[in-house]
Amino acid sequence: MSGKSNYRTYYTTIKALIVFLVALTTVLFRFLKEVNRLRLWGEFVKSLLISFVFLGIIAGVAQASPEIAGIMSIGGVIWFCYHWHKKLSYADTRLNQSMWQERAWWWTLDGWQFEQEVARVFRSVGYNANVTKGSGDGGVDIIITNGNYKAIVQCKHYQNPVPPEPCRALWGCRDDFNADEVIMVASSGLTTASARFVQNKPEFKVYNLDDIIIMSKQSEAKNINNKVNKLDCKQVMTANKRRLDI
Repeated sequence: MSGKSNYRTYYTTIKALIVFLVALTTVLFRFLKEVNRLRLWGEFVKSLLISFVFLGIIAGVAQASPEIAGIMSIGGVIWFCYHWHKKLSYADTRLNQSMWQERAWWWTLDGWQFEQEVARVFRSVGYNANVTKGSGDGGVDIIITNGNYKAIVQCKHYQNPVPPEPCRALWGCRDDFNADEVIMVASSGLTTASARFVQNKPEFKVYNLDDIIIMSKQSEAKNINNKVNKLDCKQVMTANKRRLDI
């Protein structure tokens, strides 16, 4: 009897383990399928790296206090689930899809078209923006002004981060143009060396492609709100002037 009982216990344990592994594999497959569909692999790899670092910390804590390590493990699982629930939520997904569509469109532009569109975005938020002729400009692509304010802009529509040399060259043009600020529009951001060069220069601003897209969207939303407000005012004025026949 004891042998049969042990066999049943062993069989039940194996069966439960198989069911658990199948369920875990199914959930993981669906999760990775969503990550692939939404093109969130960069965020997924970042989460994995954070998880590995966290596991290393837990392993160190476990040697001193297994209870605390257990609490940290549960907290880590809860954070991971919450983080990805938010990422895959409908509202967040819709926003991300809109950003991906915008990015895809911007990446179809060549260098000259990119400069024209960036100038348009600056105009939409209230600046006067003039695109330079492209030669003898010292690397300056756009000059923006607003009252007494003046800034020079260089556009780098590259797939890779911008190295330090263009940043130094643009910074060197500041006095030549008597500019208050210099702005580097770098679609893929800056390299680490470039970031170190600009970090202590408050007059040196950097925008990546997402910054330009967000600026454009905020401007569009503001224009829509202004049009709606003007329409409401016209409707109120019309209603006030309307004669009532009794």
